[in-house]
Amino acid sequence: METTISVKESTVQMLMQLKQRLEAKSLDETIIRMIQKAEKIPVSRFGSQPTLKKFTERERKKDREL
Repeated sequence: METTISVKESTVQMLMQLKQRLEAKSLDETIIRMIQKAEKIPVSRFGSQPTLKKFTERERKKDREL
């Protein structure tokens, strides 16, 4: 779900600068990183390798056969 928020132009400028510094892909990613840092949420909470594909049903069944 996407939404629109209203911020001052100066805020957009700061976000754009921070996005470049963080080498973030989007302003959304930039904001998420700021929240994580502010809340001190460890990266491990999101898994050590969040880009891994999920196991297939076949792989799950194979593991259960042990």
